[in-house]
Amino acid sequence: MKFLKVALLSLVFVFSACDHPFEFSVYEANVKSKQQNTTDKNLKLLESILVESKDFKFAFISDVHFFYDQLKTVINDINKRDDILFVIFGGDIADQALLREYEIFHDIMSSLKKPYLTVIGNHDYNNNGAIIYKKMFGDYNYSFEFNNNKFILFDDVVWESDKELDFDWFTSELKNNTNFNQVFVITHIPPNGDQFDDELEQKYRALMLEYNVPLSIHGHTHTYNFEEGDVSYLTAPAVKQKAYNIVSVKDKSFSVELIEL
Repeated sequence: MKFLKVALLSLVFVFSACDHPFEFSVYEANVKSKQQNTTDKNLKLLESILVESKDFKFAFISDVHFFYDQLKTVINDINKRDDILFVIFGGDIADQALLREYEIFHDIMSSLKKPYLTVIGNHDYNNNGAIIYKKMFGDYNYSFEFNNNKFILFDDVVWESDKELDFDWFTSELKNNTNFNQVFVITHIPPNGDQFDDELEQKYRALMLEYNVPLSIHGHTHTYNFEEGDVSYLTAPAVKQKAYNIVSVKDKSFSVELIEL
C-alpha cells in the first residue's frame, strides 16, 4: 500500500509539473497561436525596412537539427551586425520534426533582431513535421521582393515529402525576372545532392540558366561549398559548425562570405 501511494504521488507530480505531459509525442501538432503564421509576420517586418542604396546584406544559415547552443551563438553574432538586414534559414529546422523541436527553434529565433524567412528541409517532413511547419510558418513555396530583388523559396524535398516537385509554380515564379535587379533561389536540397537523380539535376540547372538566376542557395550537405559560374551555387555549413554565410547584394552582382565563429 505504501508503494502504491508513492507511485500515485509520483504520477501527480509528473502531471502537475509540466503543462503538456505528452509534448514529445511524434503525433503532436498543436502549434500555439502566438507561433503561427511566422512567415507572414516576418514578411511584414521586412516591408518596414528602408534601404537607401541598391546594396544590402542578408545572412543564410541552415541545418540546426538539435544543435541549439550553436544556433544561439550564430544568432547572437548576427544580432551584433548592423549590416545584415534579414536572415534566411535553409531548412532542417528540426531533426525528428517533433513539435517541441520546432518550438525550441522558434523561441531561439525570437531573439533575432531582424526578420527571418525559412524554407522546409527533408528532416522537417519527419513524423507530423510538414503539418507543424505549415501551421508555424506557412506555405512550403513562396516568394518575396526586397529592394527590387526577388527571392524564391522552393520546396525541393523529394524522398521525405513523397510528392512531385511543383515545377509549374517554380517556373511561373522565375518568369519575368527582368523586372528585378537579381533573382535569388533558395532550396534545401542542392541540385547535386543525394535526392536529385541526373534528370532532376539537369532540369533544375537548366531552369537556372534559362532564367538568368545568378545565385542558387542551399543547405542539406552540412558543408560549405561555393561553386561560381554563369549560375553560382552556394551550400551553407550546418549550424553545428557555428558558421553561416553572408551574401552582399549589389546592383547586378553579389559576393559571398563565410563566417566561422
